[in-house]
Amino acid sequence: MENQMQAWIKTIRQLFSPETLTHLAQETGFIQRKRALTAEAFLTLCAWGDGSLAQQSLQRLCTSLTLRHDCSLSSEGLNQRFTERAVAFLREVFFLLLQRQRPLLWSTIQTYRTCFTRLRILDSTSFLVPADYGEDYRGSVSSGAKIQFEYDLLSGACLQLCVQSANDSDARFAYHAQHTILPNDLCIRDLGFFSVAALAEIDAHGAYYITRLRSDMKVYIKENSRWKEWDWESLGNQLEEGESVEMEHVYIGHERLYIPRLIFRRLTEEEWQKRMAYVRKKEKRKGKALARQTLEQKKYHILLTNLPQESFDGQQVYELYSLRWQIELLFKAWKSVFDLAKVKKMKKERFECHIYGTLIAILVTQTFLFQARTYWQQKEGIQISERKALDVLQSYWQQLLLRLSKEEISLSSLLLLLRKHGRKDRRKGKETALDLLMKLDIY
Repeated sequence: MENQMQAWIKTIRQLFSPETLTHLAQETGFIQRKRALTAEAFLTLCAWGDGSLAQQSLQRLCTSLTLRHDCSLSSEGLNQRFTERAVAFLREVFFLLLQRQRPLLWSTIQTYRTCFTRLRILDSTSFLVPADYGEDYRGSVSSGAKIQFEYDLLSGACLQLCVQSANDSDARFAYHAQHTILPNDLCIRDLGFFSVAALAEIDAHGAYYITRLRSDMKVYIKENSRWKEWDWESLGNQLEEGESVEMEHVYIGHERLYIPRLIFRRLTEEEWQKRMAYVRKKEKRKGKALARQTLEQKKYHILLTNLPQESFDGQQVYELYSLRWQIELLFKAWKSVFDLAKVKKMKKERFECHIYGTLIAILVTQTFLFQARTYWQQKEGIQISERKALDVLQSYWQQLLLRLSKEEISLSSLLLLLRKHGRKDRRKGKETALDLLMKLDIY
């Protein structure tokens, strides 16, 4: 395990070396001749500056460059450096980093997989941006940006990442990402990513899915060669709170796509109230109310899956689907630890430099987080909190790693720091994601 962590540190040192960064900056046209602002200084400013690039004043950013890199620029001089070529440079660094992350993380977990090749969780996070960006970053109410992100929960490897307008279709993104699915992958998707075509593609790849049923999607049962529409309201009225039933061999949509299993559960009153609070908040944000049938269906949890019943019963399918919330925890950390969504009015190219610089910082620290998580689980059975660990790593990463001098980094010191300050709090009666994976014999 330590070898993989040392390999990641070596990767960062190589990719973030002045020589490599200068070469990438020249390839993307960001640097065309020798300037006071080097590629290394610009990357550090965008990824690990003194505060968020999207919140600090240009004057303060210039002061940071002077103190850290002995680079003297005026505010207007720095502002002119935020160009499309600067964005292209940071984007290139990010995707090169991503290419090197995947094999490292996959190798750390390979011997521990049992049921699935990868446990893929796909979701998106959106946030408001200045109204000036409306042409490039459209939203449902005002201008907004969205980050599509899919990762393997078992290894932590990033599988997909894309920056889009807030109103771009989640379902369309999911469908066009289907070519990356491998046999025996498990894909966990929320409602926004639901499409009949995507489910058919996942099944055709020899992979598995768990998804909620969209409220406008009709379900059919075949009886004596005749199609009969499923009356979910009548069935729901017969169920007690918390009770569930399972139906096999159903078909959905106009295409009559075959679905091996449909699991139908009535929420408890507490679950219903929590869901409705979220629905009302979403209605208020979007400025439109949901239809009566949609609200009625919110009383129930309807899952579709092609997982074999002999491998996972209905309750276990619900438990697997609950793992989807792990990606929400990462999104919260991105916004709270890295200030991803805090954007003041500025030129669009500076905002995009903020996005890709922040994503570079996230990828560097998150990769080490997942390696450390596996290390401490194997060594002492200790579980690491993603939120706490990212906070520690973001605070100390620059002094531990970005000193690209001859200093050596003490891996043991960093691991002990995470053990001390990054340990997950355990709540009585509450299972963690890792507890659940081990209980289900997946990890």
